[in-house]
This record gives sequence, C-alpha cells and structure tokens, in this order.
Amino acid sequence: MARVLLRGNISAHNSRDLKFHLLKCCSQRGGRRVVFRPRAASPSSGGGTRTMGSELLSVAPMMEYTDIHFRSLARILSRRTWLYTEMVVDSTIRHNPNTDRFLAFPPEQHPVACQLGGSNPENLAEAAKIVAAYGYDEINLNCGCPSDRVAGAGCFGAKLMLTPDTVAACMQAMGDVVDVPVTVKCRLGVDDYDSYEELCNFVKTVSETSAVGHFILHARKCLLNGLSPHQNRTIPPLRHEWVYALKRDFPELEFSLNGGIKSLEQTRSILDHRLDENLHVRSVMIGRAAYEKPWDILSNADKLIFGEESNPAISRYQALLDYAAIADSRIGSGGIDSKGKSHPSMRVLVKPALNMFHGQKGCKKFKQAVDKHLIAGVPTVTELFEKSMAEVPEEVLHAPPLEPEEMEPFATGGLPPPVVLRSGSDGVERLLQTDEAGPSHVEQVAA
Repeated sequence: MARVLLRGNISAHNSRDLKFHLLKCCSQRGGRRVVFRPRAASPSSGGGTRTMGSELLSVAPMMEYTDIHFRSLARILSRRTWLYTEMVVDSTIRHNPNTDRFLAFPPEQHPVACQLGGSNPENLAEAAKIVAAYGYDEINLNCGCPSDRVAGAGCFGAKLMLTPDTVAACMQAMGDVVDVPVTVKCRLGVDDYDSYEELCNFVKTVSETSAVGHFILHARKCLLNGLSPHQNRTIPPLRHEWVYALKRDFPELEFSLNGGIKSLEQTRSILDHRLDENLHVRSVMIGRAAYEKPWDILSNADKLIFGEESNPAISRYQALLDYAAIADSRIGSGGIDSKGKSHPSMRVLVKPALNMFHGQKGCKKFKQAVDKHLIAGVPTVTELFEKSMAEVPEEVLHAPPLEPEEMEPFATGGLPPPVVLRSGSDGVERLLQTDEAGPSHVEQVAA
C-alpha cells in the first residue's frame, strides 16, 4: 500500500475531504511514496462558507423536482440535510454559455451535491471542472436512473451498470480534475445483470480504478424495458440487506441506503441498525417522500437525525413566509421569453410548497386557493401564500414539527454469501460467491 505523508494544517480542513484525498492517494498501486498536501478551502458559490458535517440524511436527486427552488425550501426546513441537484447532462454544461442557469445556487444551500449524467470520461471531466468552480461539495454520477429519457439517450443512467469499466474510467477522469469527492448513485442491478456477484464486480471495478469511496444504492434492480420509471421505483423487490452485505465485503468503502424509505423514524432506525460495530450504512437518502411531504420528512431532521437542540423552522406558516421572501426575489430573474413571459414563473416558484400541508386538514383547499390566485395574477408569492393559507386551520399553520412516533427496529433479511477474490489457473483474479460466510473481502484478497 502507498505510504502517505500528511503535511499542512489538517485540523483546518474537513475530515470528509481528508478521507477523500487519502482514499485517492491510497488507490495508487505499486508502493509509491505519495505526498498529500491539504487543498486550500474552496469558496462556496456567492462567497459563503461551506457547512459540511456528516451525511446522515440526504434528499435524492430527482429530475423536475430538486431544482434550486425546492432546495431553498428544504434548507429552510433543515440546515443539516444534504441536498442534490437534478441530474444535469454533461453536454448541457459543456455547450451552454449560460451555465448559471443550471448550476448557480445561493451559499446557504450548502451542503449540496451536483449529479451529472454522461458516459464519456473526457466530457464528464470537462463538465466536472465547471461544476466544481461553482463550489459544490460533491459531484455524483447517475448510474441508476431507468427513465428512457436517460438510459435510452445513449449509454448513461442505469444502463451504465452494464459497463463497469466505463464507469470506472468516467470516475477516474472526474476525480483527476476536481478537489471534491466524486460518488456514484446506482441500483442493485439492471435487467438480467442482477446477481449479488455482478453487483460486487461493479463496485470492485469502479472503486479500485478510481477515487470513488462512496456508493449510494437504490436497493432494488431496474428493468430498462417493460417498466415505467414509477414502476421501477415500486415493483422490483427491495433488498436492503445487499447494501449491508456490500459493507461486509468492502469494509474500506462507504455505502448509503436509498429506496422505500418513507419517514424520519424509519431513517433513524436504519442509522441505528448495526450488524456489528463496523457493519452499518453511512447515511440514508430519501427520494419522493421528501418532495411529497417535505414538512414531515425535513422539519424535525436536524433534531432527530443530526442531534441538534432545535429545528430551524418553528411552523409551516413561518417556513412558507420565509420561502416566499426568497421566491419573490427570483420572479423574472431569468429574463423574459419571446412570448413575454418571465422566468421563473410564479407557478414554478410555488410548486415546491404545494405539499407542505400533506395529510393535514386544509391541504386540498390550500392547493385550490393557490391555483385560483395564480390565475387571478396575484403579483407576489408572499401575497399568494398569505391568501391561500387562510384556508388552513390555525392549529395546522402554527403547529411545530411533530415529535417522532415510536420507532420500529429496522431489520434486514439474510445477507447473501460473501463474494471473494480467487485466482484462476490462468492467474486472473475473478469474483466468486462462496456458499457460506467467510472472512471479509480484504482478508480474502490478502490470503
């Protein structure tokens, strides 16, 4: 293993960045002497200060949902939850002179990661450099989206899992040109490429030939043909236990769990679930539930998940007015189109807030009132929300974040047998699945 010498003021840098750089250095083979010098702190977008911290909870990247406006609302509800952009295709960034339209964000949105889509190492590296200049805290590659808009538009999205060497080359190229962690979000498998052995081969190939040390797994396979994106989120069975098995077989890597997680209480139970001292997931990523019921998922996250003494939002009423002030400052900030319409429109700006009263009395009336006032041409989001919230009972408007319900212990199914490396008669190492539990992945490789 490479000898790593640490020089500089390590305490002045985030431990997560340090771990990333150590992994990047130690991935070099041949016993070479590597000198690591901590990088200077990167300025965040707009000159703000990065707030890193642990990634115990994140909101998944979702196309047409996790835009800059939703992220602003999410940050009002939780200061600690990690946020992700929508997927941005590498060519969109490389060929569009107005990259601010896709990448600019206010400094208060940290910590925030940008997800890229693509399959060409050189193109992704070029896009990653542009992304990094905006101050994102992480760059993620989409290897899990089954939508035909993604997987069908060339070999990227979930289809990339079929070519792990390509993913490895992409991640290596991106990691070589940026100073922030590069990560992969993927499925457990694609189509008939869906065995635990094949998943291990994907993880091994990508991690050994690039700087990737963190995989975010939607814990079900997907089918590229025959199922819609919605069906691919619900029909293939969840196999959370495979994520824990990966941690067992690749203890030097980190894994986050995504898929089928509907509440903060479930999130807390997953984070507390340990098969042994070191066998646990790094973090939990929540997708649709965070958008469909943002108050329920995010308003108590800082206390319940991150251990803060208080949450930033004291009520839905306060959170909506805070968001309205931000939204009002953005009306028409993107200019006027050929039809005389300003962008972003009022409708785009109010969209993230429509589910703030999910499951509460007055939710339907609130949405109807929002639509009525949009049609009537109410000039500001603040005025629109004030008028629409009149349809919601006071006890709902001003209720604080709910205290957590009793948490059911999280349980996984039986873990698949370990996958270990064996050398064949031709001297080539191959992944083989054992029939019974054995030593860890690292111990088997060293044997």
